[in-house]
Amino acid sequence: MAKVTLAANEEIWDLLDDEYIQDYLGDLNVNILFSCVNTNKWADDSWVEKDGSQYYIIKLPYEVVKTMNKQQVRALMLEKTQERLQQAA
Repeated sequence: MAKVTLAANEEIWDLLDDEYIQDYLGDLNVNILFSCVNTNKWADDSWVEKDGSQYYIIKLPYEVVKTMNKQQVRALMLEKTQERLQQAA
């Protein structure tokens, strides 16, 4: 089952919707961490655990996200998720 977690600054936390993406992914054996923090230290990354679970870090552009509404952020999260999964396929 898919698991989606967040790492985000407090001022944009409510804009991110991990449940929306988790519902989209359904029963896929994948784990996604969305990073939306006001720093350049986070980067997109991926790895596979010993049990075969795929992990992805997806960085969202902080300055862009803070200007969006929740629906726009959901669409961005979905777009980034689809891009990463297509790259992995």
